[in-house]
Amino acid sequence: MNAHGNVAEKQHRTRPWVKFFRSFALVIAALTTAMTGSGLAHADGASGGSNYYDGKDPAVTGCNVNASPIANRPIYDRYTGENVATIQIYYSWSCQANWFRVTGNRYGGNANKYIASDLGGWSNESDPGYGSSYTMMVYAPGATHIEGEVRLYEPGINEYNWMASGSFTL
Repeated sequence: MNAHGNVAEKQHRTRPWVKFFRSFALVIAALTTAMTGSGLAHADGASGGSNYYDGKDPAVTGCNVNASPIANRPIYDRYTGENVATIQIYYSWSCQANWFRVTGNRYGGNANKYIASDLGGWSNESDPGYGSSYTMMVYAPGATHIEGEVRLYEPGINEYNWMASGSFTL
């Protein structure tokens, strides 16, 4: 009891490390939401998944050696509707993994690329420059569903104003 005759409530004091981990968890949740939302987050190579091939480079692993292109999709200019680049989707038979390459990026800014499989693997990257670039892999054996999205940007002052986009679902 306290001086006023009431039962004293135990004061709850949060330890500093608990506050830190709660804040850290909120930051991770916000980043995860941003990366898996409808737009692409600028993640410069973030990836996740439980399989060995999730987030791995197809050239470094050798998965590109026996890979086959399985589909192409257009990337359209957001203002004119013109087909300005191409998404080339690949499948490695030995690694049972997918990735895609963007070709013909004429804008010269970042190419933000996202790919994910129904098995939980994903890769989100941002590469600058003209020409082509590719994603890391996601494990997707056989007919596993995959999806991806690309946004192309101009360099300089318009760096955060996307100019073209494309997507696919297989």
